[in-house]
Amino acid sequence: MRLKQCAYFVILIMLIFPPHTFGFPHYGGRLSAILLGKEPAQIQGYQLMVYYDPGSLAWDKLSLYFDGGFSHFYVDNIAHYADIQIYSAAPVLRYAFLDTTHITTFLEASIGLAYLNHTRLKNRNLGIHFAFQDRLGVGALIGPQKRINIGLHAVHYSNAHLSSHNSGLTALLVFDIGYQFNS
Repeated sequence: MRLKQCAYFVILIMLIFPPHTFGFPHYGGRLSAILLGKEPAQIQGYQLMVYYDPGSLAWDKLSLYFDGGFSHFYVDNIAHYADIQIYSAAPVLRYAFLDTTHITTFLEASIGLAYLNHTRLKNRNLGIHFAFQDRLGVGALIGPQKRINIGLHAVHYSNAHLSSHNSGLTALLVFDIGYQFNS
């Protein structure tokens, strides 16, 4: 019964606030590099992400797209638990606050699922192989067709206490650069 009520609520919201544009779907890729780590402080690494925007999930300045990818994080100068690979998928909510002919600036937030190939990095016990990826940041789409995107984000991985161990991983500042392949 709860699921049915939820479905009715979503339909009602979409009728009240219909998407203002039914744009064409597009996809792209992004490369990210950690500029400042926090947990552990010496964390370094990169992310390779792909994204898909169906083009139909946009309301005024708010839109929803989906991304997924691979992350490789590591800590230098330690013998054990020196690196970790993470596979993730998430919906991303984007709010465009400035939109001109050649630039669109935005805020975005995301919470998604992640799989970690190890449960430890350095002295951090991550508990289990499954985690949530939280991502918050700012960015811009630039160029005549707004195909190039750049951004700064914070990224955090945690199992939300699904395990008795939940040290988590945090990169406070991650630089992104990407390209949209079609529009």
